[in-house]
Amino acid sequence: MHYLVAAGICLAYAGLLAASSPAFASDDALRNKLARKDCVRGTFKDYYLQGNGGDPVSDYKGRVFKLSQDYPVQLPPKETYPWEKIAFKNGGPVDSEAYLQALLQYGLEGNIDVDFYVQDNKLRKWYGMPWMDWNTEVATDWPGTDGREFVHGLTHEFDSAGNTFGEAQAEFVDTWAQAYVNDRYAFSVGQVYCDPDDPKPAALNPDPTALNAMPDGSYVIKLLFSTVNETELPTVKGAFEWDADIYANKSPPFRNAGPFSRFERKLGKVRLIQIDLQVRDNRSTTGWLLGTFGYDGNAKGDTPWKRMVPLGIQWGNNPTVTFAETCSSPNGPCDYDKLTEQWINRQAVKDLATPPLSFNHLGFGGRLAGPVDNPKSSCMGCHQTAGFPSVPILAEFSPNAGVLKLDAQRHPEAAQTLRMMYFGNVPGGAVFSDSQLYSADYSLQLSMGLQNFVSLRCAKDASPPRPSLCEQLSAWTQAQKQGIGAVSIFGAPGPDGAPLKQP
Repeated sequence: MHYLVAAGICLAYAGLLAASSPAFASDDALRNKLARKDCVRGTFKDYYLQGNGGDPVSDYKGRVFKLSQDYPVQLPPKETYPWEKIAFKNGGPVDSEAYLQALLQYGLEGNIDVDFYVQDNKLRKWYGMPWMDWNTEVATDWPGTDGREFVHGLTHEFDSAGNTFGEAQAEFVDTWAQAYVNDRYAFSVGQVYCDPDDPKPAALNPDPTALNAMPDGSYVIKLLFSTVNETELPTVKGAFEWDADIYANKSPPFRNAGPFSRFERKLGKVRLIQIDLQVRDNRSTTGWLLGTFGYDGNAKGDTPWKRMVPLGIQWGNNPTVTFAETCSSPNGPCDYDKLTEQWINRQAVKDLATPPLSFNHLGFGGRLAGPVDNPKSSCMGCHQTAGFPSVPILAEFSPNAGVLKLDAQRHPEAAQTLRMMYFGNVPGGAVFSDSQLYSADYSLQLSMGLQNFVSLRCAKDASPPRPSLCEQLSAWTQAQKQGIGAVSIFGAPGPDGAPLKQP
């Protein structure tokens, strides 16, 4: 997985606990007063290579994905959200499982009935994220090829090598996913992309005197599907299935070696294996809570949705708890008691990690991570890095990884000084790193979408007009180079102690 490598010095908010306060979020009335009302809507593409070779074949009879992108220009009032009935203590819910179930129920209501073509939901309005049709998250050597497919708008996200899910999984399997956001979240997205040809990341919150944070009640539900089958993973039996326009070839090394034709797509089956949930709740330690469900075909329930098992919910990273304090070895066992800013369903972890299964549902040092997530990170650890420009989402992707010779497989307990930077508690709306210009407030899709935008619109041969973000990116590049240069000047003072000449 590749992300833009930022050259500046990363700042971790390790130990910084954000409390519920007026600084966390601007008043709804103020957001509405300052919001732009002259926004353009309906211009974003729906799926990869739409109108340019990515469309369904002529005999395709199914429905075609349309991005729900009529983002509101005024912040919709808050609903009476079911999770708000659950009290908080020490920055997290007192009944974490009930809170997590309330989040899931909200995201499923009305969407199951319309097969998650969310613009048809009769209960409330839902939206998708722009610029995921052209996505360079994984296959960076072949720009855009991870972009949304045309059936349900799923984006290719992750490759899982053999034996990741179980002993019978011999080949790579791919993860394809789609996120859906509620109206409060969509308002912020719409402000960033008020002018779709000139996005303004700082407009996530129209109030420039506050953190660049989304309003309380902003919500995301994300469905993660896998190409894994029941032979490879027995617990996927009876899982919810979709047809999707996915890669014809299963091997990422083969695809990435090129040529471009190796990214050919064709209709195939994908199975729902994970559901991620994210909510802005100003009572939280960081302003956000992130939860995840995993599918278990052996669980009770007369529908696949009822067999989604809660794995856990996180509201902080416990930024002072190192790997060695929770795990006795690289492969555990791990003691979760010191990780007080999350709730883990220990029975689910036990059930789904028993041979022949080899799921690792948890992340670094026992922090929450889902079945198809990277076990070297955590849900909040990844999402707190969201911003523009993008930065690596965990230590292994950092430019410092090679210098420090990180070895997460054999020695995850080493280099804690760097690793724990990725497990701080960044306040929602603050940047993760001083090499970022803007926070994307825990929204990796917003961060990636902006990066996808500049990858096309800031190219030398891009059609005019040139977005202002391109000029900022150019200035940012020079600033990062100067920052490195300032710490890379060596030698003795000049004559009579005069300063060295700058290169």
